[in-house]
Amino acid sequence: MTSSRDKCVFVISLGCAKNLVDSEVMCGGLATAGFVLTDAADAADVMLVNTCSFIADARAEADREIARAVKWKRGRRGRRVVVAGCLPQRNLAEAQAAYPQVDLFLGLDDVPRVAGRLAALFAGGAGGAPVEVAESATLPPPTYLYDHLTPRLQLTPRNYAYVKIADGCDHHCRFCAIPAIRGRERSRDIPSILAECRQLLGQGVRELNLIAQDTTRFGADRRDGTSLAALLERGEAELEGDFWLRVLYTHPRHFDDAVLTAFANARRLVRYVDIPLQHISDPVLRAMGRGLGEAATHALMERIRRDIPGVAVRTTFLVGYPGETEADFETLLAFVGACRFDRLGVFAFSPEAGTPAAEVTAGLVPAALAQERRARLLALQQEISLARNQALVGKRLRVLVEARAGKGRFLGRTAADAPDVDNQVRFTGPADSRERGFVNVRIDRAEPYDLDGHVEAR
Repeated sequence: MTSSRDKCVFVISLGCAKNLVDSEVMCGGLATAGFVLTDAADAADVMLVNTCSFIADARAEADREIARAVKWKRGRRGRRVVVAGCLPQRNLAEAQAAYPQVDLFLGLDDVPRVAGRLAALFAGGAGGAPVEVAESATLPPPTYLYDHLTPRLQLTPRNYAYVKIADGCDHHCRFCAIPAIRGRERSRDIPSILAECRQLLGQGVRELNLIAQDTTRFGADRRDGTSLAALLERGEAELEGDFWLRVLYTHPRHFDDAVLTAFANARRLVRYVDIPLQHISDPVLRAMGRGLGEAATHALMERIRRDIPGVAVRTTFLVGYPGETEADFETLLAFVGACRFDRLGVFAFSPEAGTPAAEVTAGLVPAALAQERRARLLALQQEISLARNQALVGKRLRVLVEARAGKGRFLGRTAADAPDVDNQVRFTGPADSRERGFVNVRIDRAEPYDLDGHVEAR
């Protein structure tokens, strides 16, 4: 039998941070089982593509990467292509039909079993033909959730990491396929999360990013008093060291007084609220099934700004939803202009198979018009972002250093910026800036989405 210790695996992780954690768990399981992980595709025996299938753009990216993997497979006899994650989980039969050259498809419950599945794949024969597909054309709803004892290999830059506190979603937003892909909400227990945080801090991580499909509903499924507020309070009290704690993926419907208080009283929890609102017009919010209307959303935003001084707010909006009128969109534009969000993303609606929104036939917004609205909203946000950044010129900001960008040059982020999706700070500094973790940067220049500066002497 071929030993897994003879096999090298090249991993491509697509999509969001929650998917990245799945990739890290798979890498940990592979390494523990004796597989060799490589960053050189030419040296690999297996190319594993962990996919996202949330929206059409994500599926297009997955399609491109799978095509590249299939082309890579032809370069040497015995290579294998494995596709994991949300794409096969969402529709295995469709994936099998679309990619017959793929040797193995893995669903979300296969994340902890990936080493055994790959070992079985190679044990089945060394030829170039596919040797295994899943036993069924459909996969059951996933139930897996890792814990602090699960082997996991950090794939982010060493200064920050993600901690998945829950998976799955019990919301019923009419445009969203995530509940059908990721299954019912399931939350970890707080001691397990804190144990993982301690492990990561011990490895030198300086920023812990708590993630879930909806972090504000964390613990609701456990029915034992577990909550995000309780987790944050215990994290503040029990975790030691100089680090940032960041909460991502909150939901406006569940951003309650206890969560607001936890943010307001925090020392290490950064004053950054990531809260996808999706829209502000009542007719659109009702059609989306968001469960929170325009007046309540305005009130929530006022409370967040009032009760968390200096907070940076990031949100996302969905434009072109069926039934969205020009008046609805103008209401959204006015809302963004008034709220002046610190960070903002915009998606144009695309119908997702299996969701109620995909069945709507009345009031459809032409794709070109949806893209035009997206561009208008982003143009407004660019003006707001530039003005906010220009106000920072001359100020000193604490920056988490992420990477070198040349001799004496570095890239980092402020507390107002989450990894991958927000602004960067480009700065000059001493050679050991990255090793310090945090540095104080005087801002010299501002662009709409980035800042430039220099490290000030300690």
